[in-house]
Amino acid sequence: MRQKTSERLAAAARPVSNLASGWYVALPSAELRGRPRKATLFGRGHVVWRGADGRAHVQGAACPHAGAALYGGKVVDGTLECPFHRWRFDGSGTCVSVPGRVPPRRAAVATLPTRESSGFVWVWYGKGAPRYEPPDLPGLRARRLPSTRNFRLADPTRATTRRILENTYDPDHLVALHGLTVTGDARITFPPADGLPEERCDATLTWPSYRGPLGAVSNVFGLNADEFTLRLRGWASCQEIEYYADGRRLYRMVLAVTPIGEHHSVQHISAAVDADGAGVMGRLRSLVHRAEVQVAARQDLPVFDTLLPGDRHGIYVPGDEAVRRFRRFYQQWVELAQRG
Repeated sequence: MRQKTSERLAAAARPVSNLASGWYVALPSAELRGRPRKATLFGRGHVVWRGADGRAHVQGAACPHAGAALYGGKVVDGTLECPFHRWRFDGSGTCVSVPGRVPPRRAAVATLPTRESSGFVWVWYGKGAPRYEPPDLPGLRARRLPSTRNFRLADPTRATTRRILENTYDPDHLVALHGLTVTGDARITFPPADGLPEERCDATLTWPSYRGPLGAVSNVFGLNADEFTLRLRGWASCQEIEYYADGRRLYRMVLAVTPIGEHHSVQHISAAVDADGAGVMGRLRSLVHRAEVQVAARQDLPVFDTLLPGDRHGIYVPGDEAVRRFRRFYQQWVELAQRG
């Protein structure tokens, strides 16, 4: 059987370096049902499972007894049972049962801080307790709002987390790569530093109405506008994005990453398209918004896969200042991951 790209990347994963402290996707919530799941995170194997109360847990994959892979086991009475000798571990990682014996006091598996929101199981990377909560957009939860249409993308890439996220801060590539032909310039602005939480690097991108073939299509579907706005709430490991046309919100999405290994990642996009009118035209508009996101993501991936590592090759122009600002912000959270 031919391996999926994500499986091939996981098999070759090496420990991740220069990774910012923050929330990362272990896997989509819909993929975690009855049996434990394997997840390669940060270059190491992990097991993801649900307890009796439905809560997700992410723990080291190796049983501390003989090293068997715990994701090959099963969930029994709200505990994770190893397939080799049936040792059982609770959600905190403590061994709570050994057949015929008292569990050894030191028997435990490492457990990562875990949350579930916006349709993902998230894990915290870095020393110390989590410093904020992961994005939680109501339209992306398991019980979705009837006023939205949802879709998800999961694309393996050889880019790092920072490379994936800094792309949103690069207005020049909207025209150069995505062919965003507009009547003026795309601009990016940042809010005042005071009042903004230290864990975020927010920004607003704006551009005027579409022209050319893109403008013609947008006019047909009533999607052109005098001004488009992309509002970004950015952390060092994920983003919330809202897209507006003349102040009317069109869709919201979460951009997140699974760091499989060094230069091996999965880019996750989970979007909720706001109902934009009833009937056939409303459905067509929703499909257009979905196509916008999908096409842009597919255009980015081949470039991500060929980017040189590091920054020493960079020659910067004024349009790169927003990217460089995010890089400085990101590096602060890399240092935080190391010192706790």
